[in-house]
Amino acid sequence: MFRVNDYVVYGSTGVCKIEAISREDFGGDQDREYYVLTALYANSLSIYIPTDSRDVSMRRIMTKDEIYKLIKTIPDIDSTWNDDDHLRKTTFNEILQSGDQTKMIQLIKTLDERKQELEKDGKSLGNADAETMKAAEKILHNEFALVLDIEPEQVIPFIREEIRL
Repeated sequence: MFRVNDYVVYGSTGVCKIEAISREDFGGDQDREYYVLTALYANSLSIYIPTDSRDVSMRRIMTKDEIYKLIKTIPDIDSTWNDDDHLRKTTFNEILQSGDQTKMIQLIKTLDERKQELEKDGKSLGNADAETMKAAEKILHNEFALVLDIEPEQVIPFIREEIRL
């Protein structure tokens, strides 16, 4: 169970702080206990998540050690492009919702490699793929920034430096 002031990653919303745990009645049969989340990098967005729900994609943020270990695995993570737009979109959305950091890095790496390939031919990444990449980067960069006490814009240079070491 999470506590007030814990930081979590909630689905595709990204990093949130648990501001409170409260009992609420949102028109149902009974009062339920909810985590009251505030998205860290969004304008005063409050989210209510039942504390007893097992279907919610919410996890604790990584520790510094976990982030450093994950960064070291980046060169070994394979990208996996799928030409089927519908299947690719479904898979990418599942990854965004899951919050799985390794899969998120694989998604970003896949889209970045595809983007570079297309740019060689004077083309650009499609809108859906570009938005997916942006969403994945936001989730991962905000989590890394919070834990490492850096700005989100500093995450990529930080990762590049760590990989070079």
